[in-house]
Amino acid sequence: MINNVAIYLRLSRDEENKGIEAILSNHRKTLVNLCKQNKWKFDTYEEIASSYDMLREQLNIMLDKVKNNEYDAVVVMDVDRLSRNEFEAPIIHKVLLDSDTNIVTPSKTYDLHKDEDTLLLGVQSLVAAQEYKQIRKRMQRGKTFAMEKGYWVHGTPPLGYDKDSETRKLIPNDEAKHVQFIFNSIVDGKTVSDVYHDLNAMGVKTKNNSKFAFNSIMRIVTNEAYKGTIVSNRYIAKDKQKPKSEWIYTHNAHEPIVTKETWDKANKIVNTYSFSAPRSKNKIYPTSKLIVCGNCGKFQGAQLAHTSKLYLKICSNCKNRSFLYEPILKQIKEEIQNYVSTVVNEIKHVEQSNNISEVQYKKQQIEERIQKAQKALDKLLPLYEEDIIDLKQFKDRKALREQEIKDLRQELQQVIQEDPKDKIADLKEMKARIEYLLNNWQCLDGEGLTDEEINRSLHFIIDRIEWTYPKGKDAQPDLKIIYKL
Repeated sequence: MINNVAIYLRLSRDEENKGIEAILSNHRKTLVNLCKQNKWKFDTYEEIASSYDMLREQLNIMLDKVKNNEYDAVVVMDVDRLSRNEFEAPIIHKVLLDSDTNIVTPSKTYDLHKDEDTLLLGVQSLVAAQEYKQIRKRMQRGKTFAMEKGYWVHGTPPLGYDKDSETRKLIPNDEAKHVQFIFNSIVDGKTVSDVYHDLNAMGVKTKNNSKFAFNSIMRIVTNEAYKGTIVSNRYIAKDKQKPKSEWIYTHNAHEPIVTKETWDKANKIVNTYSFSAPRSKNKIYPTSKLIVCGNCGKFQGAQLAHTSKLYLKICSNCKNRSFLYEPILKQIKEEIQNYVSTVVNEIKHVEQSNNISEVQYKKQQIEERIQKAQKALDKLLPLYEEDIIDLKQFKDRKALREQEIKDLRQELQQVIQEDPKDKIADLKEMKARIEYLLNNWQCLDGEGLTDEEINRSLHFIIDRIEWTYPKGKDAQPDLKIIYKL
């Protein structure tokens, strides 16, 4: 017997090209009329959210009440409104089964205690999950293709840009001057905190009309869109990044607000050292935010014991063991000193290879192949429209050309990264930084650079330091330095 029900309405996108609000309104009207016809009392739960996972506020509020046996049924337009995830749909069904709650759609009532209904629900959920995967694949392919064309498909444009409705590309607006101020200030030596304090004092607001903060400045400085580049293929799923080697870069996609040189300088500064104000007067040690647990990757900072001796902290996650801090610093300094010869040898190797002209030749050849493939791709649509090739031939040839262009662009990026002139400049700068650090690193004796200055230099040279000290009587500590070059 059904008396009290929950209406659940969910959409994630404009599936019918009528506008999300219009579609939700139609769905709401249909389900409310269904409840009124059956004289059911109802509560409505409505949200615009993806069915990828269960991180949906209204869904979870409703399920909590379902668990408390407040409803006899959940009313939805279709079963896939609850979930299209093949792993999480059974979790929702289990909650409904345990509370004797049916699922009602305009076409059918599902009683989860009936085998035939459970079987049908399982099949429909599986089909919905597969359909959802195909939709995601098609949308991702379309999105990647659009980004490779330089179109902006990331939603709201970043501060300083508008989206041209005709070209679908970003164009600078009046707020571009604020972005230029941020980059120029960082390059001129101001800290991130100095910059956002200046902006707030001048009454400048973020894209969301809020005050600037440390993170908002960092997001702007590290956003490659400001140098005219669009980055795609970054995520496997929501909040789960792919390795950077798999990212796709579309350069010169739109008009930049800052030059590549300015962007690179600003990012080298902010990525070399965090300029945020110390929190709660926390002391910065030479290895702050550098030493990570070799087992789980969690940062291990330094700590002053009650004996007045300085120790590396025990890993709070996996209990990777502690150790006296001074011997660790000495070992780091010795290994960096040995690394100088590696950098010098690499400079000699690159200089002797003398393949600068070879790199330029490779770049030119790849760029010509990209242009040729792009022209061939552009010719496909007229061939299809003139009925010279059929739809299948058009799709197959289009897919092959798009993949060819993608592969060529990745090949071009690899060649650019191997440009010996840039590599030699980076190596020489690394060598100069290391020599400056070693010549002035007397902090163990209380002289020379401060701990904070050493930390800044180490962040420029080192990506991370992996520390491993397992439990056991005969276990020995191990320290591995991962350099940036």
